[in-house]
Amino acid sequence: MKIDLNGMLYALSYALDCVEGELTGIKPGHGKWVAYFCVRMGKEYGMTQEQLFDLAACAVLHDNALTQYLSEERGEAVSNGRTAGKHCIFGEENMKDFPFYTDVRGVILYHHENADGSGFFKKKSEETPLMAQMIHLADLLDVSCRIHEVSAERWQSAERFLASGRDRLFDGSLVELFFRSVQKEQYLALAGRQIDGLLSGELPGKPKEYPFYQVQSMLKVFGKIVDYKSRFTRNHSEQIAEKLMRVAEAYGYGQETKERLYVAGMLHDIGKMAIHNDVLEKPDRLTEDEFVYMQNHAWYTYVILSQISGFEDITRWASRHHEKLNGKGYPFGLKAGQLDEKERLLACIDIYQALGEERPYKPGLPHEKCIAIMRDMARNGFIDGKITDDLERIFAPM
Repeated sequence: MKIDLNGMLYALSYALDCVEGELTGIKPGHGKWVAYFCVRMGKEYGMTQEQLFDLAACAVLHDNALTQYLSEERGEAVSNGRTAGKHCIFGEENMKDFPFYTDVRGVILYHHENADGSGFFKKKSEETPLMAQMIHLADLLDVSCRIHEVSAERWQSAERFLASGRDRLFDGSLVELFFRSVQKEQYLALAGRQIDGLLSGELPGKPKEYPFYQVQSMLKVFGKIVDYKSRFTRNHSEQIAEKLMRVAEAYGYGQETKERLYVAGMLHDIGKMAIHNDVLEKPDRLTEDEFVYMQNHAWYTYVILSQISGFEDITRWASRHHEKLNGKGYPFGLKAGQLDEKERLLACIDIYQALGEERPYKPGLPHEKCIAIMRDMARNGFIDGKITDDLERIFAPM
């Protein structure tokens, strides 16, 4: 399957930024700014194109495990050292099967280490991968100085911050590298420019053919990120992706279509990253206003995936999984004639999976009960009756 991997990561970084923003107040775009400054430093250092691609990918994914950490360690202060250590461990593990060009072991794991060895793992700069050091500097610079808000004031704040952190937070040579790669005049010239264009200008997209097992590995990272956002939907995305593959096989779809359906299933709820946890984690049924707010997740899925070149069909299938044949779905209010078989299929499997999952307000239902409810929905014009019958047959307990 041909994918512009970094282009996909840049688009999905919005979802990661939403989680970090919920915790720290940082605005979406943070991951891309970190990647931009890292790539500038990497170029000045003389890194190869492959190293630059990996550096940008690690920069965008540096906090990929925040949702997992919060799910497993609820109630602990996000800013403490143990948080940094645990989410770095989880993040490194998540990325072990990612198709990087070069050896990036330790980059995610040690991206919060300080030059003087005062970080969680007590690694000094000479023991820490250079890419990890670059991400650490760019990350803290944006979080502490909001350098993405380009202005002379922000530049002065960055100068003071880096001076105070020299040889304590950051190796002195790295601070010098930053100032060689991003000079004041160059920085101020970024005012009013969009980070997407800046980053793609520094590191243009490079579509590459990946074997499907590698596509699955990288998508499982994002599926895990989404599903860990709420403890009540653990493994939801992966289960849907796998069920889509089973039905696609039964329908006789070609291999490429099956793979693209799998991608849509893994990413269909990526928009939930933009929804606050006080709604996602509410133990009771949502109020009308909360439900309307929750509906935004399908729109955010569309916004995120539509940025990925070559994902046009995947974007349609994924973002329309809450549309209904009678036009009463969301986010677009489409009707039967506007929804193709694959869009209807993903909608039906999403309902089937949700009905079978335990939630705080209901137990997980057995197969027969799920199908009975779905047949009632089909009779009332909400979902496709034929696909419902097919699911009854394909997923019937042995």
